[in-house]
Amino acid sequence: MPNLAYKTPVSHPENTSSDAKSLIAALYNAVDGKNTSDLGEFLADDLRFQLGNFDEVRGKDAVLETNEAFFQIIDRMTHRIDGTWAQGDDIICKGEVHYKRLDQSELSLPFATVLRMKSGLIQDYQIYVDVTPL
Repeated sequence: MPNLAYKTPVSHPENTSSDAKSLIAALYNAVDGKNTSDLGEFLADDLRFQLGNFDEVRGKDAVLETNEAFFQIIDRMTHRIDGTWAQGDDIICKGEVHYKRLDQSELSLPFATVLRMKSGLIQDYQIYVDVTPL
């Protein structure tokens, strides 16, 4: 029996990982800048978005409106990315998000994000974080 492992295409994880890290850095630059116009450049028109245990939101316009509303309840935020992984169309990152509230008090929380990509755009955007303390 032939060894099929030699005939199976192998992805180049260093390229995938590098592309994923670049995408995550650019995505969170837009998010930290509270810039929905820049954020929209990453999103597919028919995406699904869910932040923590909030209800999911579907469609690019609705997701941008949801993010704009969230951006209004904080002064600013900064994400520190501690790790990024990619497998096929999926990208996962984890880190810490630091919020400065409107009253100028501050809070840091751990988070993880799972993205499903389609044609270079985010098709599914799931953020695991408990923003209850905000």
